[in-house]
Amino acid sequence: MTKALLSKFNQYAFKISSNTVILSLREGYIALIPFFIVASVITLINQWLNISMKGVEHQFLEDFNTLVWGIFPVLTLMSFSYYLSKNLKVHTIASPILVFTCFTATTGYITISGNELAINHRMGALYSLLMPVVCCYFLSYLERLKVFRLVGVSSISLFLRKHLNLILPYLIVTSIVLLLFPYIDLVAEASVEALRSLNPHWNVFEKLSMQLLIAHLLWFIGVHGDNTYHILVSSELTSYYVLPDLISYNFFTGFVILGGTGCIWGLIVAALFLKNGQHEKRIAIISSPLALFNISEVMIYALPIVFNPYILLPFLLCPLINASIAYFAFYSGFVSIQYVEEIPWFTPIFINGWLLTESVKGVLLQLFLVLLNALIYFPFLKANRDNNLSGKALDVLMKRYTAGRMIEEGAESSYSASQRKEQINAHSLKEVTEALNQGALTLFYQPKINPYNKEVVGFEALLRLTNKDGSIDGPWFLETLEQHNLLHIIDNYVIDQLEIDLEQFAKLGLHPQISFNISPKNLLTSGYRRIIKAFAKFPGQVEVELLESSYIEDFNKTVSVVDSLKKNKIDCAMDDFGTGYSCLSVLSKLNISTIKLDRSLLPEQLNSKSISLYTNLSEMISKLGFKLVAEGVETADEEKLVKQSHIDCVQGFLYFKAMPVEEAIYIYMTKGKDKTLKEESAQT
Repeated sequence: MTKALLSKFNQYAFKISSNTVILSLREGYIALIPFFIVASVITLINQWLNISMKGVEHQFLEDFNTLVWGIFPVLTLMSFSYYLSKNLKVHTIASPILVFTCFTATTGYITISGNELAINHRMGALYSLLMPVVCCYFLSYLERLKVFRLVGVSSISLFLRKHLNLILPYLIVTSIVLLLFPYIDLVAEASVEALRSLNPHWNVFEKLSMQLLIAHLLWFIGVHGDNTYHILVSSELTSYYVLPDLISYNFFTGFVILGGTGCIWGLIVAALFLKNGQHEKRIAIISSPLALFNISEVMIYALPIVFNPYILLPFLLCPLINASIAYFAFYSGFVSIQYVEEIPWFTPIFINGWLLTESVKGVLLQLFLVLLNALIYFPFLKANRDNNLSGKALDVLMKRYTAGRMIEEGAESSYSASQRKEQINAHSLKEVTEALNQGALTLFYQPKINPYNKEVVGFEALLRLTNKDGSIDGPWFLETLEQHNLLHIIDNYVIDQLEIDLEQFAKLGLHPQISFNISPKNLLTSGYRRIIKAFAKFPGQVEVELLESSYIEDFNKTVSVVDSLKKNKIDCAMDDFGTGYSCLSVLSKLNISTIKLDRSLLPEQLNSKSISLYTNLSEMISKLGFKLVAEGVETADEEKLVKQSHIDCVQGFLYFKAMPVEEAIYIYMTKGKDKTLKEESAQT
């Protein structure tokens, strides 16, 4: 029962994490991290040194501080709009401009007074998330409808054509928003009034609980919870005495949100002790200097906490527990408050505890709460590490949907460089761009089989395109992309996705050998360095398949690249041996491990000469110390021949077709080499 519930929760959590809106929101907030840091530091300087009170010559810092937080909603709006547009495959500049226009026209964020424009930063705070979703989804839908396209396939550039075709969708979306948002405003105003009418005579526990829950839930959906809560409710619910000598401001900053919203110091400590949590540890280390001054945005947006179902419960629970324990510590007299004035929110932990209590007990109370928070966060953080998408996996998930956009940008450069050549190939490149924009790249895995015991010994990673209707196509677009020097975009996706999938195997204790190939040109320039960076941590598991054009074009460079890969325990194989200009002398000069015999070498109708060639070629290559892989085995007769030829492993439809990684993991768990080794070890 428990396992079934956890499985359903994991499925639910994965759907949330991989949702287009959530992914886009995460990207948008991560892009704003430099802004958060700069804005927080400026606020810190202003409040800590009290610069605004030391003369007119320093007023510009106070003005800058007011400005950066005043434009926070619009920065959120533009960043979120950009990434949502990118992921929905609508224009990443035109779409945010549309969102900003609709936002300013409907929310009152920018007001006109006489000949002057003014910013009312309180207006539209909640719309900075809603407006991008409405505008981008409407625009994405309308852009796909041919009836609204003003220009079809023509000799003008793809870039110009795309923008001309945005005119009618732009007009329609603007009209819809202008008609729709007055009614949304009515609902929003009613909600705000309901919050403002909350009972100001609640007891302390009710006020504390309401403030902590609402503020943290707002942070969880990406809204600045503390500021928004203060805007939405009456002052009686934000400024009150927790105890006769303890104001709510000091109580929260000193003994509740230790390190910032969500009790970030507890989360940082938990992350530092999380085994194999490299992503979590890096974010914790980066966050620590800012958390010292109770600035939590980096951890909230980069871990992320925003829309992360694994972290929601401790994110809400830790502040409530801190508030309860700290309240009773003060109420019982175990710790006494000595300082009744406001201590600045940016005062570091332990220092503020000492200043408020002038006692070691206050510091020890803070230390106890941090350690308790770490214990609460730890199991949830571990579950997040084991089941949720890592930072790298989220990045690659975005790449599989955005390759079309990157190729489209490259296509425009290609157009500008050589217009006539582009006119000849425009239709094919347009087909590729549209196919990738409508579909999603993915990696499939074809098992490699030991033909003697039918054991799965590894896989070959093969690129596939999942179309909008769910059908799967092979990489028919590679030749076109190579003509336009855009193949590196696909290669980078393959490397990144394979790295993520290998990590997925490793989490289950599986370590299959997986081969793949990338374009020779990319491999021999910067691609091999990227391969080393991605796969050196999987020694002996990754094999790069060299295409013939690699060593034909630059043999010396190929030798150097193969040696570099070998030094990092990444093997190389010669792919499609027996086709083109395959040369036996190459085998003695390249430091490769595997030869893959092309299917074309398999005899047709068991021709005796062909059989002799296949068996003798296999024998000779085996004697040279190479591992042999037979490709394209589809019949029982072909399997019999490869066995007679002492082939090490085979690939082909006789055994398995290429499959998604989830199926590959299941196959390897049930029929893989790792499973056999574990069983033999257990028997021993």
